[in-house]
Amino acid sequence: RQILTFSRNDQPERRPVQVREVMEDTARLLRVSLPPAIELQVHEPASNLPALMADPTQVEQALFNLCNNAMQALGEERGQIELKAFRLTPDSYHCERLGLPVTEYLVFMVQDNGPGMDAATQRRIFEPFFTTKPVGQGTGLGLSVVHGVMRPHGGAVDVHSEPGHGSCFMLYFPFSDAQQAQPAIQTIAPASPPAASGAASAE
Repeated sequence: RQILTFSRNDQPERRPVQVREVMEDTARLLRVSLPPAIELQVHEPASNLPALMADPTQVEQALFNLCNNAMQALGEERGQIELKAFRLTPDSYHCERLGLPVTEYLVFMVQDNGPGMDAATQRRIFEPFFTTKPVGQGTGLGLSVVHGVMRPHGGAVDVHSEPGHGSCFMLYFPFSDAQQAQPAIQTIAPASPPAASGAASAE
């Protein structure tokens, strides 16, 4: 299924997606295989977040892949994965770097306090079949599928990570004009990943 998602260029079947519901569904799937040493924190989104016009299956798949990648990076170590959603208007520098117009976005953030990644690994994590895991562990498709989901939605995926300081992935979904007309919350800046220790890992 992930290979098909990555290889097809079909337009997503957009319909209103309730942010809270897609986060809860993702968490429900993850907790089935979550190791006891890893804590999953799902932060309650703001009550005035509008529904997102997107393909709900693809949004859930992208979130699941990011959380699963964080879980595999933590391995058997005690750690924490956080899932958040909020409205954000990035500055022009961030938009230019991500190839996005300066406007308001619905952002899903997946953050962990795992081993983090060096710059060389980060440059390759979205390549199909790239993985830092041993042979037979991981397909190397998880993050490339996330990138493939964001592209037809007109969004982008961003990552902030350093060895020993965890990883923070952010999915930027643009709001439609109708969604932007709803009351906004305070603009915030992208967060930095939490402190940790260890080496890098990518699915």
